[in-house]
Amino acid sequence: MTTLRLPQVQARVTVTEGQTVLEAALDAGVQFPHSCRSGRCGACKSRLLSGEVMMREHSPFALDGAERDSGYILACRAVPLTDVAVAWNNEQVVAGARARIVALHTMAPEIYRLVLRPEEPIAFSPGQFFEIELTPGITRSYSVASEQGALELEFHIRAIAGGCASGILASERELGDVVRVSGPFGSAIGASGVAGPILAIAASTGHAPVQSILVSNEGRRVHLLSFASQRDGFYLNGLFVRAAEADSRFTYQAITTGAVARGTSASPLAESIQQLDCSLLSGQVYIAGPPGFVDAAAALVSARHCLTGAILTDRFELSAGAATS
Repeated sequence: MTTLRLPQVQARVTVTEGQTVLEAALDAGVQFPHSCRSGRCGACKSRLLSGEVMMREHSPFALDGAERDSGYILACRAVPLTDVAVAWNNEQVVAGARARIVALHTMAPEIYRLVLRPEEPIAFSPGQFFEIELTPGITRSYSVASEQGALELEFHIRAIAGGCASGILASERELGDVVRVSGPFGSAIGASGVAGPILAIAASTGHAPVQSILVSNEGRRVHLLSFASQRDGFYLNGLFVRAAEADSRFTYQAITTGAVARGTSASPLAESIQQLDCSLLSGQVYIAGPPGFVDAAAALVSARHCLTGAILTDRFELSAGAATS
């Protein structure tokens, strides 16, 4: 066994053989910033202060060679070989709090809208997510759709046939119930000091964090490529159309194609990304939705030679371990 030191929270954690830095920290109750847990998003990017780690396979979008050479690691892929000290890159304060359900209803076919009011306000940024303990022992992660600074946390949750979380929301939870939330986790979009446009590429309930980006935006250009299998899949179409009509800095393309929304084909996605003006690739590129969709979009954006901005991803896994649609 080795020891993991986390100076930001003044903690020392025992790491069992084969555990990653992130696994050891979370097992010890440390609210370490993270998202996908699979080396694809970069939310757990951290600086290795001392010691040696073995890095498991990961996406170069999440951590490139130059960053590794500069001493950065992905906590979800780094297995300590010696005693180590690690400092995460995200200075966002992670909180845990009780929260009351103040809204719970279907907002579109197969999509729930859940709104929570924490006992104390929790600061967050667009693009981040929270872990919600829906019932004891059942925790899921959802990206926040609320405006930055809001007192209430809004989430859009896709109903899945036979899904545990869907069943709890449909039959066990009601207005006034209290659940526990932890967060925020994940990468922030539109952070102060970040210049350039925001290019958002979304499918399914990946549109929820785009809502947060849009309603929180302060003057930056935002372009949304929106994908759905059918027209009724654009469940925020009204919001996006009105926003585009009211503000010329927001532009919106809705593309109907079942294959892309399921992450099984990238051809319509490839065409859309290939046609993007290079000016949209100079700021932050945010991609949210099912894993196949996100991976395909990230690869296509990365292949554009005029890309100079950062790619941030939000993969909605069907598990407790990552942001879930």
